Amino acid sequence: LRVDDGVTRREWQAFLSALQALPPDLLPDERLDLLRQRLQQGDVIRIDVDAGSDHDSREGEGDEALERAKRTYAHGVAVARDVVQGVRMGRAPNTRRLKRAVQLLVDQVLENELSITGLTTLRDYDEYTFTHSVNVCIFAVALGRRLGLQRVQLYDLGLAALLHDIGKARIDLHILNKDAALDDAEWRRMQAHPWLGTLTLFRMREGEDLPYRAILAAHEHHMKIDLSGYPRPLRPRRLGFFSRLIAVADGYDAATTRRSYQADPWQPVQVLREMWLNPGRGYDPVLVKALINLLGIYPVGTAVILDTFEVAIVAGPGSDSEQLHRPLVRIATDAQGARHRAPGVLCDLAATNPDGTYPRTIVKVTSPDRYGLVVGDYFV
Repeated sequence: LRVDDGVTRREWQAFLSALQALPPDLLPDERLDLLRQRLQQGDVIRIDVDAGSDHDSREGEGDEALERAKRTYAHGVAVARDVVQGVRMGRAPNTRRLKRAVQLLVDQVLENELSITGLTTLRDYDEYTFTHSVNVCIFAVALGRRLGLQRVQLYDLGLAALLHDIGKARIDLHILNKDAALDDAEWRRMQAHPWLGTLTLFRMREGEDLPYRAILAAHEHHMKIDLSGYPRPLRPRRLGFFSRLIAVADGYDAATTRRSYQADPWQPVQVLREMWLNPGRGYDPVLVKALINLLGIYPVGTAVILDTFEVAIVAGPGSDSEQLHRPLVRIATDAQGARHRAPGVLCDLAATNPDGTYPRTIVKVTSPDRYGLVVGDYFV
C-alpha cells in the first residue's frame, strides 16, 4: 500500500469501500486488478496498491526470488503495452502507474539483479515492442547501479528507458512489423520516431511530474556520440548521460533479439565485441566498457559448448569473481546430445575438484538454434 502526501478523507473512504466490495472468490491477481480499476474510476490518485513481495520469507529463496522477478517483469510488460496502445488511440498514459512499474523494476534489480536480468532472455517475438522497452529499462538500471547512481536517480533513469521508444507508437504497424527492408519513405518515417516521442512526452508532462531527461533520452538515443545518427541536430551538442546510457542498453537488446526483419540475432558476445570495436556504431566507449563489465565475457543467455561435449546456457557470474571465463551455467544437453528438461542442471564452472582441477570448461560459444534450444525456457 502506497499513500502519497495530501491524501484526502474522500480518497480513504473510496479506497476502503472498494476494498470491502471485492468478491472473495477471485484469484489474488484478479482482485488486485479489480481494486486498481475501481480506484481509478473513483479518482483515487494518492493511494496505490501492488502485489506483495514477501521480503521476510526466506524459505525457497531462489524460487521465490525468480517468481518475484517474473511477476515484476510481466507487470512491466503489461504497463508498457497499455502505454503504447493508449498513445496509438490518442489516450494519455497513466504516469503514476508507469512510475510504479519502474519502481518495482528498479527495486528488483537492487534486490536480485541476476533473477531479473535472466528474464530479459525471454524476448517474446510477438510482443517485441513491449518486452524491448522493459529489457532496456532493466539493462539501463543495472548499468546505472554499477556506475554508482542512487535509487532516486535510478527511478528517473528507468522511466526514461521504459519510454525511450514511445514515438514508435505513432508509427504505422505495417512499417514496424515489415519483414523486409524499408523503402526510403518508410525509413524516413521510422527515423521520425525520436521526434514523435519527444512530442508525445511533452504532452504527457503537462500536469505530471515527468523528468525532462526522459524527454531528452527519447530525442537523443539514436543520435550517436559523433552526432551522425538521427535526428540530426541543428547545432553542436553533447548528448545527455541518460541518452548515452540508454543508447547502449537499447543497442545491445535490439541486436540480440529476433525480430520481423532479423531472423538470426547475433549472439551476446558478438554484440558486445561489435559495440566495443566498431566506433561507427556511435556508442559511448566508456559505457560500452561498463556494460561488458556488467554482463561479463559470457553474458546471461549465451549458449556455450563445454569440454565435456555438453551444451549449456550461461545463467550468471560464477562464484569466483576473478574468473570471468567461468560463469554459472545451466546444462541443457549431455555429452550424447540428450536434452535435459528445462531449466537444466545448474553448474558453477568456477567450482573445482578435490585435486584443484575444473570438471568443466567452456570451449566456444554456439548458437542455441543449432541444438533446438530456446534460451528463455531456462529462466522461467
